[in-house]
Amino acid sequence: MDGLRALAVLAVIAYHFGLPLHGGFLGVDLFFVISGYVITRLLLAERARTGTTRLAVFWGRRARRLLPAVLAVLVAVQVWMHLGAGASMRHTVNSQTLAALVYGSNWYSIFAEVGYWGMPVDRAPLNHLWSLAVEEQYYLVWPLVFVVLMGTVGSRRVLACAALLCAGCAYTAMHLLFLPGAPDRAYLGTDCRAGGLALGALLAVLTTSPAVVDRRLPARVTAPAGVLAGTCLACLWSAANLNDRGLYSWQLAVAGAAAATLIGSLVLTPEGPPARVIGSRPLVAVGKVSYSLYLWHWPIWVFLAAERPQWPAAERVVVAAIATAVVATASYHLVENPLRHSRRPMRVLAPAFLAVATMVACAAILLQPSAPVEQRDDIQVSGP
Repeated sequence: MDGLRALAVLAVIAYHFGLPLHGGFLGVDLFFVISGYVITRLLLAERARTGTTRLAVFWGRRARRLLPAVLAVLVAVQVWMHLGAGASMRHTVNSQTLAALVYGSNWYSIFAEVGYWGMPVDRAPLNHLWSLAVEEQYYLVWPLVFVVLMGTVGSRRVLACAALLCAGCAYTAMHLLFLPGAPDRAYLGTDCRAGGLALGALLAVLTTSPAVVDRRLPARVTAPAGVLAGTCLACLWSAANLNDRGLYSWQLAVAGAAAATLIGSLVLTPEGPPARVIGSRPLVAVGKVSYSLYLWHWPIWVFLAAERPQWPAAERVVVAAIATAVVATASYHLVENPLRHSRRPMRVLAPAFLAVATMVACAAILLQPSAPVEQRDDIQVSGP
């Protein structure tokens, strides 16, 4: 899973940094399928082990895993904003921060006056949190569905049918709600983007069923399926277009199905060639910090676009990549890991946030421009 997370986050970062990976935004859909798969496996494993599902414990683990790093990003953005941002940006970022705190960034972007793609990049340092909002909403709803179905019917087959129905409804809603030139609702809506999460849940139910565990498919079947799925994803990542109706009619559905097939291949054939490549040490190392990489890369890119607009594109990409790697690694070791494993998280939370805020404040002061940067008409708009 770490190797897959690395591929997903690198694709998204490449797309956001303007590198020639036109469909790199589809890395988010790979994240969705991974999340649906992992969360459902955890729910199934706990039920098999204890005979029940402790929702409070589950949600508590999710909060300790996800919230600290997000809060660190919000603190850092607020520090930068109050050091040198204009009044219009402060208003926008304050609204984005409130939406992020309740994990409603995707719906805020849908109903915002400017819109997701209409907002200049230097006023959108938190736009990328829409995908985390979709996942968090899934983490709240799907465990409830799981408890109801497994508690009343107790059938894995019914759970699998529910996941398949959810995926079909989501991709159908995406197709129906797409508007040419205004794809915000279809692209950002939880009801439309739940398809990948549901496919991941379906995969978890299928790959942990006794029939599959006892009679594994031979490697000569699963390994080629993984290679074919990976090739399909690579083609979509290289050519997909956000404004193309085909993306919402079938490409996102195919991307979700290909991601699920690839994950299934790796799970069922962990010794196969695809698993050896994706499980290589460099990819696993990147995958372990993929959450922090995703959280920090876009605010850093926005910061450079706003404070150093005169830098050449290549120079900005190099600086952004190095800064993202350094800050994400620091966030992983100072914020994510200590809070995840600490029995008294608040004792770790305060100094970690203070360290991140101090680091960002020093960077903002050192890079503060001598004169205010005027809003430019040609500035790149925010990406997904």
